[in-house]
Amino acid sequence: MSAIGSLLAAGRYVIFNAGRECGEERWEILATPEGYLVTGEQEVVPPHPFPNRQEYRGTLGPDWRPAKLEILWRVGERRLRATHRTEGGMWRVRIEYGGQVREQEGDFPDLCEVEYGTHLFNTVMLARRDFQIGGEHEFPVLRIGPPLMAVSPERMLYRCVEQGSVETPFGAVTAKRYVVSLPPGPEEQGYSFWADEDGLVLESYEGPDRSRPWMRLVELRRGDAAPPLWPVTMAASGARIETCRRAARPLRALPGPFISVMTVREEGGPP
Repeated sequence: MSAIGSLLAAGRYVIFNAGRECGEERWEILATPEGYLVTGEQEVVPPHPFPNRQEYRGTLGPDWRPAKLEILWRVGERRLRATHRTEGGMWRVRIEYGGQVREQEGDFPDLCEVEYGTHLFNTVMLARRDFQIGGEHEFPVLRIGPPLMAVSPERMLYRCVEQGSVETPFGAVTAKRYVVSLPPGPEEQGYSFWADEDGLVLESYEGPDRSRPWMRLVELRRGDAAPPLWPVTMAASGARIETCRRAARPLRALPGPFISVMTVREEGGPP
């Protein structure tokens, strides 16, 4: 047990581009008195076309709802720091780069999720929903990523398409396969992954099939913290678990327009 919380799981992903290994991500999930904490470091190197390094720290409530995300992104000698947080039903963003400060804010409704470039946020989404084979969820999502680690509000569709056994470095694992897309865009522009019964992503692919590997879990250590990640954790917390649907239904409105403001300050000056 760390000074912050109890370890639920820790691991390492290898990252691929065009079928070639080009980086890794090391991560851990802790149970804390306030909820959960996800942290990690991700680095990609050539032959990846965009070498970079990211460090992140995400704070979650007892219902796995994201409350804060801090990102330090390095590309060569350049550094960008992004801080995302919730406040009174709003999602607020502060981005510091090159002596400039950019700020965003927008709605963060209850069913809205957050996606960032680590599979731990896929685990968070699965922890908040109950999927059966053939079921799907469509929900508003705040997508965070390059070039500024800012927010792009979108719709996202998760489909649970099959169950099977996935061979991993730590043995065969029973898992479900999910296909993720951004309606009304086609699934070919999305991605897919296999996740175990705790929602940990084992393998992922660019697109809906296995032809273009993206990330693969090669190391996994489970902590002594109990209960398992989910759904037992969700049930024990008393949080409502949303059940999957098989037929389309109207989607709640997307978060309101995100307002962006930029101010300029001298490097090393007051924040």
